[in-house]
Amino acid sequence: MEERWEEFKATLTDVTSMSKKEFLLTMAVCVLGGIVFGMLFSPRKSMIIGSHNGNGHDGDDGKNKKSKKKSGVVDWEEVEQKEL
Repeated sequence: MEERWEEFKATLTDVTSMSKKEFLLTMAVCVLGGIVFGMLFSPRKSMIIGSHNGNGHDGDDGKNKKSKKKSGVVDWEEVEQKEL
């Protein structure tokens, strides 16, 4: 095993050329691999779009005027009780 390692170390001093296409593809693979690596090992695993603060869509698309609620301040204790 040590003999193979020494052979490999000897090849590291060789000068090689790389075409622009190979260089660009190598850089693209590195960037995309870094993005995937960052997504997999990030501390934040879930994403919530919107803050659920009571503003915005109420679910009836404006078709049913009787069930339309007025936007107002949400009582967070009620929200927490509903989630539990």
